[in-house]
Amino acid sequence: MYDIFITHAWRYHDDWIRLSNLLDAEKSIKWRNFSVPWYDPALDPNTELGAKAVRSWIDGQIRPVIGTVLLDGVYAVKSARVWLELEVELSRVHMKPVVALPAHGTDTVSVVAAALADAIVGWNAVDIVKTLESLAASRSPV
Repeated sequence: MYDIFITHAWRYHDDWIRLSNLLDAEKSIKWRNFSVPWYDPALDPNTELGAKAVRSWIDGQIRPVIGTVLLDGVYAVKSARVWLELEVELSRVHMKPVVALPAHGTDTVSVVAAALADAIVGWNAVDIVKTLESLAASRSPV
């Protein structure tokens, strides 16, 4: 069973849905999606208390995963970057590998997203999971 966090900005972006569906469709992989793009709208992330609650919520989603998939298509949305950068930051805090995935229909990842990632993978479920697994294993204490 692979627990995976997919970057998001508090809503279901098309690439988030595509990746979830791609991983679900791959019969050789059992995975759980630890990225829930929802939060209480009563929380204002622009306040100290709201920002702390949102950070804690994301931290709880990232802590147990094997790794994080950084969706370049979502990162391209300027208003989403602050959230994705927080998700990458928390992945780093917990020593979780980050793999970047190009926007659907493209072959390349932006220079900025590539710099945030440990590896770049294409839209292949097995490659994504195996890359996360390999990177995670290299970080595990022996």
